[in-house]
Amino acid sequence: MKKGLCCALLMLGITAPALAGSPPSVTLYGNFRYSLNQINEDRGTVGIDGLQGRDNVSLFGLKGQWGRQDLKVFFHLQTQAFADGDPGGRAFKQRFYYGGLKGRFGQISIGRMTNTYKAPGFAMDPFYNYSHIAVTGFYGAGGGTYGLSGGTNGFTDNAIQYESPLFRGLKLTGGVIVDDSNENGHGYLLGGSYQQSGFTVGLVAALHHETMATLPGIPLDGTALRAYLSGKVGSLKLGLSYETLEMANENMGYLFATATARLESFQSDLSIAIGRVSGGAAEGLGVTAGLFKTLLTGTQVFALFSVVSLENDRRPSVFSLGLNTNFRFTLNP
Repeated sequence: MKKGLCCALLMLGITAPALAGSPPSVTLYGNFRYSLNQINEDRGTVGIDGLQGRDNVSLFGLKGQWGRQDLKVFFHLQTQAFADGDPGGRAFKQRFYYGGLKGRFGQISIGRMTNTYKAPGFAMDPFYNYSHIAVTGFYGAGGGTYGLSGGTNGFTDNAIQYESPLFRGLKLTGGVIVDDSNENGHGYLLGGSYQQSGFTVGLVAALHHETMATLPGIPLDGTALRAYLSGKVGSLKLGLSYETLEMANENMGYLFATATARLESFQSDLSIAIGRVSGGAAEGLGVTAGLFKTLLTGTQVFALFSVVSLENDRRPSVFSLGLNTNFRFTLNP
């Protein structure tokens, strides 16, 4: 992280005179999400079987920006706040913290963050950080839903990422995940997308070094490729992601399709996701469905059901009932 910090300080040092005196905009936000879950991992005495209460990644965040219309400095910090007991006695858990510059040239981000490979899958998954059968084929109280790869989870340390401005619907992204061990075991990201008529189609690749683990969920000496499509038709949100992970001994395929319908008369959202994994221990077919009922602005109750039929004859499932509430406070001097 030392290299990234030095770069961030240099960037701020160069731009500080130009931005001096500009008023900041700072937002404090939080999320409480908790559920009661009837879980069946279907793996005998070593699996989870029964009723359990789980925190679904409750968190606090702080973000801000300041500058001119054509050049801004920004930062974003987020930490998990446990809504139930943590074995280590922690009140908070590290998630991410990054900063950077944005302007007519695009956006440069430095720090610990969601990488550009993870971002499209994270954005389209309506059950991300809820209770479900997760990408591993086991119960998860957070992260991505079955049908997405492990590359859709976690954060990248020592990340330097660039996002181009939108030009005639086109946008390019790229990044380097720096290896601080001086072994040059860096990870690399490259992608592009096109937006038209409310839909986005894109392609993003992640390349891992053969000895250093810098990209979470991507095997060492492996390459991951994601093609995706997302958009909205009326009140219906749609998403489609297909991933291939190439490793030395096996190629994996991950298909994830999702749809969310807004039921205005009931102030509710009805979501469904279908996942298919080819290869590996989690090979199989899964379905997750959920109803999210809005009670107040920023507050929902939800009911979810997730089940996967795996090729190893396991059939894990979870039924979840819970509450999700958010707050946001922005200070603009």
